[in-house]
This record gives sequence, structure tokens and C-alpha cells, in this order.
Amino acid sequence: MPLNLQHTTSRPTRRIILAVLLVIALVLAVVYGREGASGPLHSIQRSITSVTGSASGLTAGVGAALQDAGEGAADMTANPNSLTALREQNEQLRMMLSDVDEYRQEAERLERLLDMKRVSGVQGPTARIIGRSTNPWDQSITIDIGSADGVREGMTVMGATGVIGQVSSASEHTSVVRLLTDPNSGAAVMIQSSREEGIVRGSLSGVLFLEGLDDDYIPQVGDVVITSGLGGSYQKGYIVGAVISVNKTLNNPTGTVAVNPNDQASLLEEVIVVFSAPDLASAEQQGGTQANTGESGATSATTEGAQGATGSTGDSSSAASASGEFATGAAPANQGTE
Repeated sequence: MPLNLQHTTSRPTRRIILAVLLVIALVLAVVYGREGASGPLHSIQRSITSVTGSASGLTAGVGAALQDAGEGAADMTANPNSLTALREQNEQLRMMLSDVDEYRQEAERLERLLDMKRVSGVQGPTARIIGRSTNPWDQSITIDIGSADGVREGMTVMGATGVIGQVSSASEHTSVVRLLTDPNSGAAVMIQSSREEGIVRGSLSGVLFLEGLDDDYIPQVGDVVITSGLGGSYQKGYIVGAVISVNKTLNNPTGTVAVNPNDQASLLEEVIVVFSAPDLASAEQQGGTQANTGESGATSATTEGAQGATGSTGDSSSAASASGEFATGAAPANQGTE
């Protein structure tokens, strides 16, 4: 015969348990309120909070992973046409960003050329470099303007920081520029600080060599080299470069002096073709003329002052003059008497 055992709790017992739980809760609340932050109940609370916080972080990480997985699954089930369109849009955005960066760099390069024009006072169009010679014996570049734009053979071509060469030939819409660094190039120059004159010549290595200096003159590393205006190749005052090594000594007057070009043509993308520039030589002559005029004025004023002083001597000067005239007139009489 099966036994039907049923565990039942009487109603009075449940009431007693509920009352005991309420009393315990009140006691814990009073103890929690009176104890400090280092009390046992607070410690238990912090432990429980850290455990639940870790569980929340784990849940969030799992949720993010599930979301990524869901998006991946959505991409796998997406329409192929939609995916293709999204890829095309992404590629267009990359190209737009690349174009913006290219425009920014071009604007910076052109701004440096404008700065050179403002500082040097040169006038002329800006040209793009569209070709470069790879032959070290023929170091030249090709630009995108020519005779139709006013370019003529022999015109100076400058970069953002100095002269780089001359137009060697010009067709209707393009021109060839022979660089200063070409082995067959040469330019009359001077040391800016000392005004010592010489000639720079190109080389296969792209370094310029300064020749023709006086035997007893030794340049210094760092000396700035500019065009002297002699020979008519380049107008005076264009920056060429700076001295980077000096092997010349008083005992070795034929030693080499190397000059680093101020502008590296290989790094340039745009240049200035100089149509006109301030005549520095005339300006210097004008300045010297003005100085001489000032000296002449001072001399004239001194002379006038001296004349005024002479006039103020009055009768004594007149008497001396009369005596002189008398003596001069008396001499012939005496000679005649003789």
C-alpha cells in the first residue's frame, strides 16, 4: 500500500518565521546605519557589488560580440547589389580624401612660390614641371609653358628658395630648363657676406663647385652664395646655395669649395619663370649716387659758410685786397723803370 506523505506547515509557524525575518531585517538596518564605511555589512555590500559589476561587464561584452556577429550575418545575407554599392561609396570617399590632401599640398607649394615673389620682387608666371631628364650629363626639366606664354631662351627659372637654372629652349607650349647642377652649366656668383666673386659649376653628383676665388681667400662653411650679375647670365642677387665643404687652404689654393643648391629641382613640382626683376645693381648705384650727392651738399654748405665767414671780416679783407692790387700794379712800373 503506497504511502502518501505530505509535508505541511501550519499557518502559525509561517507567521512566526515572517516575524523573525522582519526583526532580523530591522536589526541589520540599524547596524548598517550605525557602523562606519569599514563595517562588516559595508564590506559585504562592496563584495556583492564588484561581483555583479563584473557580471554586467561580461554581459555587455557578450552582447557586443553577439551584435557584431549579427551584423556580419546580416552582411552575408544582404543583397549583393547593396554590398557593391557600399563598396563603391567607400572607394569614392577614399579618393575624395586623397584629392583633398593633394590639393592641400599643392596650395602649400604655391604659397611658398608666392612668398618668393613677394620677397625677391620678381615677376613672371608659375609653371608645372612635366618632364625630367634622367641623364646625369644633361640635367634638365621640361615645363608646361612656352613661347606662346612669353617664355624666351635665357630666362631665369626659380624655385621657392632660389634660382635653379635657365631656359635653354622654348617651343610654343613647353620649355626646357637647364639646371645649375648640370655639368655644362656655370654662373657668376659671389659670397654674400664678403662680396668675393667666383663661378659655380655643376657636377654629375648634383653638387655645385665654386671656382675662381682669390688664392688668399678662404670661404667658410655656411657662407651664402648669390648671383653676382656679371656675364649677363643671371641678374644680381638671386640665392644659389650655401657652402657645405671647403678643401681650399692657403697652401692648397686650388682645393675645392662645394656648394649645396638652395633648391633641389628633383623635389620641385612648380617653378617661376622670371620675366622681370628689380635691378639690384641700379639700386646700389642709385644709393651710391645719393650718398655722393649728400657729400657734395655738405661740401657746398661748408664752402658757403666759409664764404660767409670771409665776408664778415669786413674792411680788413678789403684793405688786404686793395694792397694786393696795388702791389701787383706797382710791379710793372718798377720793372719799366729798370
